[in-house]
Amino acid sequence: MSSRRAPTEHGTVKGWRQHRNRQIPIPDGDPCGCRAAYNADQRARAAASAPRSAHEWNKGLTGSRPDIPARPVGRACPTEACGEVGAVTSATPDGWVYTRITGSREPGRWWCSGSCATYGVALAELRPAGALGGAL
Repeated sequence: MSSRRAPTEHGTVKGWRQHRNRQIPIPDGDPCGCRAAYNADQRARAAASAPRSAHEWNKGLTGSRPDIPARPVGRACPTEACGEVGAVTSATPDGWVYTRITGSREPGRWWCSGSCATYGVALAELRPAGALGGAL
C-alpha cells in the first residue's frame, strides 16, 4: 500500500479542504485560488438558500446591498412661517411648537406642528456647534 497523497487540486473547493485537512496554510494573496473558490461556493450556497421573499424583494440579489444614489434631504411645509427663526412670545398660535437644541449651531425655530418640529430637532442634532468651531 502506498502512503502517497493525491496532489492538491488548487483552485477548487476540494483544494481548499485539502489545505485545511492537511494543515497546509494558504499563502497570503491566495495565489493557488483555493480560498477564492471556497468563498464563491459559500456565496452561491447562501444565494440558493435565501428565502423566496429575499429573492423577490431584492430581485434575486443576495449578499451585498447595491449602491443607491444619494438624494437631497429636505422638507417643504406649505404653512407660512413654519421653521422660521424667532423668539418665544406670548402671542403664539395654538399648536405651534418652538424648538431649541443646546449645543447646536441651528437657532431656535417655530414649527407649525409636531411632525415639522421633529424634522427641526433632527436637523439641529445633525449640526452640532462644536463640529465647525461655532459658538454654543
